Amino acid sequence: KTNNVKKIIDGKPVLIINKGKINYKEMIKQRYSLDDLLLELRNREIKNINDIEYAILENNGNLNIFKYENLKDNFDPFPLVVDGVIQYDTLDNINKSDEWLIKYLNKREIFLDEIFYAFYKDNKIYIISHDDLVK
Repeated sequence: KTNNVKKIIDGKPVLIINKGKINYKEMIKQRYSLDDLLLELRNREIKNINDIEYAILENNGNLNIFKYENLKDNFDPFPLVVDGVIQYDTLDNINKSDEWLIKYLNKREIFLDEIFYAFYKDNKIYIISHDDLVK
């Protein structure tokens, strides 16, 4: 019983990344933001989420990251929009303008405030909306 009470009070470790895929629903439940995750990855000089076999958010808020032993040749996705905010540094890095991004979104009738995360990879834009997280 004591162990169950401790889990309720302290929480339990949670899988945030599994085989290079982010568990957005769990991040929201744990109130762990995408900005927090991206900052942690940058601090550890991890450029590509696909390089991570799994990452566990511990009870104390620390993120333990386990990279694949043999890293694949992947090019990291560039974040274009994080929680509705355009990432101008990324646009500069890929030689695109905010007009280019807005035109793309308008053509698809997508509004910035609907976007949880949008990234650019292999000359394509991938979008995860807030609605995608609730399903």
